[in-house]
Amino acid sequence: MTPNAARFAFLTFAMLTGAMGVNLFVFQPPLRQSADASRASASPAWREPSQAALPGGRDAIVPPLETGAVKPMPDAQDRVDLTRAIQRELKAKGYETGAVDGVPGLVTRGAIMAYESDAGLPLTGEPREALLQHIVLGPVQARSSDKNDRVAPGPEAEEVIRAVQRAFRQLGYMTTLPDGRLNDATRRAIRKFELDRKLNETGRISGELLAKLASLAGDALQASRQ
Repeated sequence: MTPNAARFAFLTFAMLTGAMGVNLFVFQPPLRQSADASRASASPAWREPSQAALPGGRDAIVPPLETGAVKPMPDAQDRVDLTRAIQRELKAKGYETGAVDGVPGLVTRGAIMAYESDAGLPLTGEPREALLQHIVLGPVQARSSDKNDRVAPGPEAEEVIRAVQRAFRQLGYMTTLPDGRLNDATRRAIRKFELDRKLNETGRISGELLAKLASLAGDALQASRQ
């Protein structure tokens, strides 16, 4: 082979090698990127997001939902605080409320009814904001016992009266069926029971009366919601 032919063959080989290198390193990466993009677009939409897509990454702390199962909801807590305040104020005034625990049990409701009776208020037996204000600040208007005696007791008060009547039937102080009304027969039974147990004769429902009945006829009182 002549020198010129050898030189021409070498240049041809060099040009082919350079073209292959350019094609491999310059044109192939975009093609691979396009193929990767095509595969990504064809993947399911529900695939798991990457860690970078999650706010704060996979280790981000998600605060627990507040369900109210551990602590009372605000309304319930307000009612507990209100009941506890009424128990505390009534106990300071000499009314038997039982434990100052925020639970409106029968003894507490009896104490409320005793205060309502002494203050000439309609019988409700319910812990209310207006009742607490009345206990702390005193009556807003003049007492009218005659008028309030004619007002039918509220649902909670009727429940307490019915429980007392059942206890009296069990103990033999009453023979009539419980009706939730603080009638003359119920008042007479209360006075007779108070005399027999050496309690102050009042003829009204009270926490002291409920506490004493609970020790003698607790099963009748526990059926107060039947």
